[in-house]
Amino acid sequence: MNQSMNPGGQGVWRGWYWRFVGTTVVVLAILELVAYYVSKGRYSFIQTGELGMFIAAILVVQRVKERRMANTLLVTILGFVINLIFQLTIGYKGTLYYGWGYFVEQNAIIGGIGILFSIVYSRTSAWSDRRRAQAQAKRQATSTKTDGRDEVKPVRVHRVKKKRGRGRRPR
Repeated sequence: MNQSMNPGGQGVWRGWYWRFVGTTVVVLAILELVAYYVSKGRYSFIQTGELGMFIAAILVVQRVKERRMANTLLVTILGFVINLIFQLTIGYKGTLYYGWGYFVEQNAIIGGIGILFSIVYSRTSAWSDRRRAQAQAKRQATSTKTDGRDEVKPVRVHRVKKKRGRGRRPR
């Protein structure tokens, strides 16, 4: 029996990959914190949040087989919310330094780009998977069509040995 279809067996429930999505978001949040503290606050959460949303969307689309777009949107939105929490708690000094207008503007742009990227990437991945399956079915259909008839096996043809060198050999 397929374990991924069992409720909670592999962290999949009705097409929602909750375990993989949660692990991805937590790992990327930890990496954001590491980048912030290693750079001593110079690498802001706005920059790491955007990169984290893109990486999360790519990882989820590559792994998820059911409800691809919904899972990708979920991981993007969760990453965005965690990034906002980091900006308002740990990176609060930077948020006040740049101002609330910059905070709202940048986060609106990043959130919009993250959601747009997740939708476009999941749809193009689904489209390419369908095209790949169609091409594979077409190749398989042509290979079964040629298998039905008697083919002449290739016969090795012995050719005359070519002369070596550019010119004639000395005698």
